[in-house]
Amino acid sequence: MKSMSGMRDHWRQLCSRLAKAVKARRNDIRMGLVLLGLIIFPSGLLGYFSWRAMESEKLFSRERLQESYHQFARLAAREIDNEIKEVEQRWVTAANEVFGEYDRMPTAEQLERLEDSETLIARCFFFASPGKVFYPPGGALWEGRASHAAWEKEPFVREHEVFNTMAARGEELEYRAFDLDGALVAYRDISSRVSNPRLRGMAESYVGRALMKKGEWNEALKVFQKLLANYPEVRDLNDMHLRFLAQYQMAGALENLDRDHEAIETLFALNRDLQERSDAVNPVQYDYFLDQIRDLMPRLLASPKLSDRARYQAQFQTLGEQSKKRISQRYFLQLLERKLNSAVVERKHYKARFRYLSDEAADEPYLLAYRFLPDVSGSFVSGLIGLQIDLAQLHHQLFPAILHNLKFSDRVTLAILNGKGDYVIGTAKPAAQPIAIQTLAAPFDLWQVAVYLNDASLLARRWSFRATLGLWLISLLLLSILSGAYIFIRRAQQEARLSRMKSTFVSNVSHELRTPLASIKMLAELMEMQLSGRNAVAAENYKARVEQYLSVIRRESDRLSRLIESLLNFSKIERGVKQYDFEYEDPAAVVHLAVESFRLHAEAQGFKLDVEITEPLGEVRMDADAITQVMLNLLSNAVKYSDQIKEICVRADRDDQHVKVEVSDRGIGIEAAEIPKIFDDFYRVDQRLSSQQQGGVGLGLTLVRHIVSAHGGAVTVQSEVGKGSTFRFTLPVADEHAQLVNVAIPMNVERKSAARIDQHIETAS
Repeated sequence: MKSMSGMRDHWRQLCSRLAKAVKARRNDIRMGLVLLGLIIFPSGLLGYFSWRAMESEKLFSRERLQESYHQFARLAAREIDNEIKEVEQRWVTAANEVFGEYDRMPTAEQLERLEDSETLIARCFFFASPGKVFYPPGGALWEGRASHAAWEKEPFVREHEVFNTMAARGEELEYRAFDLDGALVAYRDISSRVSNPRLRGMAESYVGRALMKKGEWNEALKVFQKLLANYPEVRDLNDMHLRFLAQYQMAGALENLDRDHEAIETLFALNRDLQERSDAVNPVQYDYFLDQIRDLMPRLLASPKLSDRARYQAQFQTLGEQSKKRISQRYFLQLLERKLNSAVVERKHYKARFRYLSDEAADEPYLLAYRFLPDVSGSFVSGLIGLQIDLAQLHHQLFPAILHNLKFSDRVTLAILNGKGDYVIGTAKPAAQPIAIQTLAAPFDLWQVAVYLNDASLLARRWSFRATLGLWLISLLLLSILSGAYIFIRRAQQEARLSRMKSTFVSNVSHELRTPLASIKMLAELMEMQLSGRNAVAAENYKARVEQYLSVIRRESDRLSRLIESLLNFSKIERGVKQYDFEYEDPAAVVHLAVESFRLHAEAQGFKLDVEITEPLGEVRMDADAITQVMLNLLSNAVKYSDQIKEICVRADRDDQHVKVEVSDRGIGIEAAEIPKIFDDFYRVDQRLSSQQQGGVGLGLTLVRHIVSAHGGAVTVQSEVGKGSTFRFTLPVADEHAQLVNVAIPMNVERKSAARIDQHIETAS
């Protein structure tokens, strides 16, 4: 039964502690929510909006800087426009001297002299009509069995109109109606209606395509072989070489006919042909057919019918090592011929002015100036003369003067971009994005002037100081807000804790005052009852008991007096007017006197009290009564918080600077979390609230700390729950704490009086 009762008490105490912990945790959570809602969240918003403001200022600063460079780009573009107009006038004048006033057809000798006399003209081109290259010699684009006279019997434009109409009809049947037979009839009808080699070649390619879709591999193979033989130089309206298309389709037809050896040889022939003519093929077309070869070849090499697979595989591996040739005049001839063909087909009216082509092919920029030539009537376009501008000479002659006139900063690089934003020419080829772009005036509006920063971190450096300063200021502001909030909340918590402690203090004082008052009242009533109505004999019989009652009344009155004195002393400490009477004393004698005075009280409660003092301790400047009160408070606590093992040991020794006094017990100990709080005002350890020996108002250790500190010493404690506690305080020896200053209000202390020590014992108890 005792065991069950003990377990219930243990669980009751545990639940009580848990409830208090939950209540304290709720208070912490409430304060945390206040901190989060009223301080951290607004501070975060302030920091965010400050950061956004800095980013906006940074963007605005960048825009201002970019605007200044845009003005610089406009100035550079204006200067370049002026320089280009002067340079342009040179080749325009030279070309007009060849054409003459009436746009006469130039001779080969005149074009050769034009190339030699004008350093900015790298090469001349002359088309008498679409596909008919007069200059340079040997620059014919169309060769084959069909002569120019054959297809020129009907108007050039008329044949294109017929071709477009019939091709559209065939594609309608092929792609929408899925009528391949009808599409074949429409495509074959084109060849009988036109004589233009380009149109006939395109019609043959359409026929081969429809046959491939039908799966008539032999017929398709024959069509593409005929296309390759009769129209080797023909290109379609998109400048794709039909010879490459024919060879690739031949390889596909041979694969479907299980003639893998021939298909592989055809692909190798296509690869060689593509490589040989790569100087006249644009990079997109070159890469397209090269990818087609690389996709089809592995499938053919996997055929089990191959007898010499290793040789073919070795040849295929060499394909990856080949590279495209640099562009040549054939490429420029194709570009100019396409412009001429489009103008003739669209029946454009003739205008005597130069036009320009600027782009990049195989990583090489180029600039072509061309001018259409009129037909016999002088109304429509029929021919073309083109000039390839030497960009190296243009760079050499144009940019030095501009750089000298504009006096560019070392921070800036100037470049010319084409219409796609690709680099064409400049002081250096930049790697970063331009900070400002300005398009040149017509007719060179296909070019743009771009301004680049040589140091990409320039913008960051311009902003870094202001940004760093702003970030520091914002950080300091937020830190100040958070620090203030933390200090405020800590202060609020301390005030709340102090308020609770004061409430507890009032309750404890009320209890401490009520107990002796109740005893005094009860004994007084007993005395009154016993003495009233009694005769002299009866009064004499109760004399001894009355004396006992009076003794209790005296002690309880003294207890009230001492309690009030302790409160007054604490009040003086709080107000800073507590004064001590310092004299040179032997600390060993003071400790002995305090221990021996307390011994009867301790032994009456069953405690063993040992004293170990290493003498001599020397003299210490101190208030003996105050140090006695320290000893009695520590001994009283040792008695209060001891349970099974009732042993107390007092030790005193010294070193070169301090006298050290220890009071050790083997009581219940103090939890580590409670140790920093035990010297606080009104604080009481709640481990043994059920003990009848506990009492007081929580000021004992507070007075100990203040007295020892006033003597220039320090109080420390070591404790382990269930094993006891050791309180240690130190006092400086000799005159080392002479700096202590006494405040103005005196306090009379009766030195070493036995009655005074008894009062200390009672107060501590």
